[in-house]
Amino acid sequence: AELRHSIEENLRTLGVDQLAVVNLRLFGGDIGGPAEVDHGLFEQQLDTLITARDEGLIAGIGLSSASREHVEIALERTEIACVQNAYNLADRTSQPVLDLCVERDIAFVPFFPLGSAFAADNPVLGHPTIRRVATELGRTPAQIALAWTLNVAPNVLLIPGTSSVAHLEENLAVAD
Repeated sequence: AELRHSIEENLRTLGVDQLAVVNLRLFGGDIGGPAEVDHGLFEQQLDTLITARDEGLIAGIGLSSASREHVEIALERTEIACVQNAYNLADRTSQPVLDLCVERDIAFVPFFPLGSAFAADNPVLGHPTIRRVATELGRTPAQIALAWTLNVAPNVLLIPGTSSVAHLEENLAVAD
């Protein structure tokens, strides 16, 4: 009921008839880590999303912080538009999920591509190799880390945050 209410609230707030995709956030023990599968709850959540899609309220179903098992279960019942999991140079625990997404041609959207904001020492931007390559290429560590992430697999999509036009331009230069 809460999931359905949230979908309807988002539709009202955004003033649209359909959401392009809704990512079901599956909370695990670690921040951003894949959750354990609660089969009963997950089935109910999938039912709600499938019904919302069939009614035209959402166009696609996504999963976030999903284990490979979550994705496999979901794929037995419906198409999955995307998976959004923590993934970066220093944390590749979602590699099995990314591999499945590559196999099934599902978009993979890594969050924390520059390392978690919750870590005291950033393991990505502070990584010695990232810093060395950034210096050698005249780029920022963030650009190197984002470029690495984009080149991990063809289905990886990035949504890097930006706070200014200069920062946006820096992010766009990653394609170079």
